[in-house]
Amino acid sequence: MAQLILDLTRLLPGPLSTRLLGLMGYHILRLEGPQGDLMQRASPEVYAWLNAGKEIHSLDLKSGSGREELEYLTLNAVALVESNRPGVMERLGVGPERLRTINPRMSYVRLAGFRDEISPGHDLTYLAEAGLLERLPWRSYQFADVAGAFWVALSVQQGILTGGGFYEVYLAEALRTLAYPALPNLEGSVLCYAIYPTREGQIAFAALEEHLWEKFCTEAGQETWKGAAFSPAEGANPLYRGLLDFFAQRSAYEWQIWAEKRDLPLRRVRSKPGEPLLPWKHFADHAF
Repeated sequence: MAQLILDLTRLLPGPLSTRLLGLMGYHILRLEGPQGDLMQRASPEVYAWLNAGKEIHSLDLKSGSGREELEYLTLNAVALVESNRPGVMERLGVGPERLRTINPRMSYVRLAGFRDEISPGHDLTYLAEAGLLERLPWRSYQFADVAGAFWVALSVQQGILTGGGFYEVYLAEALRTLAYPALPNLEGSVLCYAIYPTREGQIAFAALEEHLWEKFCTEAGQETWKGAAFSPAEGANPLYRGLLDFFAQRSAYEWQIWAEKRDLPLRRVRSKPGEPLLPWKHFADHAF
């Protein structure tokens, strides 16, 4: 029987963390307040994805019966994850001290924003505080939420392995683990690491290592390109124009098959996550 984890979180980072834990084999019991989760109203598709495979119950912690039910559920849980503002659960009488008295081996993980501030926050403010707004595509991805979700999952695992405990995860601090100095040549500005258009679609090419670039040049029949891996991927460079012409010969699907047969780091750029990796007709044994 799968071990039980109680999920009292909302929006994105908390439910994402328990989705990860569910994929690890835990049974996730999601306990939503009577008002439900704002995510369900804002984006039903995202809500369904985050909570796939979870058992979902409604629980009113402002009522005595709701608090009693949570205490009862705590008896058999290996972990509880919540994302209320610090102090909320304590004021309700079901904070970590109370619940871990009932089940000392349970891991209680609290997901919050900033360690030393009680002000609310969201991904945009955490990115601003970390100095990452100009570096990361914040309009299309929630980096702090994802970093926090993984940190919560790690904390739950740590608590289970060590026999329980109280852990606090701060989104602002989880995000800072991504704030490493920028690496050179990884912004698509050199031949060996860039996005290229093809006859149909685009491919991502990432032959950073010398042996991979040289192998690509050999397989492409372009020995003269060796030694030029880090030359600029710009129109004024004749080698770049040569690569554009080379990749324009086939579709992105065909280039991926070509690269897989030669053990080269090249992949078709998929337009969306749900798009098929390769259509069945392309699995035939191509001659190239």
